[in-house]
Amino acid sequence: MTTVQEYDLEIAFPEAKAVIHFDDSAYHGNSTMQRVDYIAEYEDRSVFVEIKDPDNPIAQNVPAFENKLNSGKLVQSLSGKFRDTLFFRSIQGKDDLSVVYVVLLSMRRLEAALLLAKQDELKKSIPIRHVDWGRDCAASCIILNIEQWKKRFGDQSIRRISEGAV
Repeated sequence: MTTVQEYDLEIAFPEAKAVIHFDDSAYHGNSTMQRVDYIAEYEDRSVFVEIKDPDNPIAQNVPAFENKLNSGKLVQSLSGKFRDTLFFRSIQGKDDLSVVYVVLLSMRRLEAALLLAKQDELKKSIPIRHVDWGRDCAASCIILNIEQWKKRFGDQSIRRISEGAV
């Protein structure tokens, strides 16, 4: 099982063949390419994972994050990260598997309806499908809070480090 740490979150990918820390400057150098945080590779799919953690106890400037979320700038950033990562993987010749894009947005006070609205905005912004494409660029695109992540991937799949053991 591969476990990664992103600030105050520890995330487990129990059945992944590999998990790549894709947003690693050592890997990309001085590139201005936007990129997702992690790519989890499975037998039948690649999962692009982007993590936003304004609930982190030491998060700074949460009001600016909320403004970015409400203004639509966050969705634009998330869609750019997906597209640039997909482009990079395509040029690598690693685009033969379906892609699932998962954004983890740990913001307890964010209402479920707004989370769904942002998910719909993200799907349109990417876009997931086009009439001229032979296939969709992603099998699915979802934005989850921590509780939704646990429901989808299991209670043991994520923990907040500052809160201690699971």
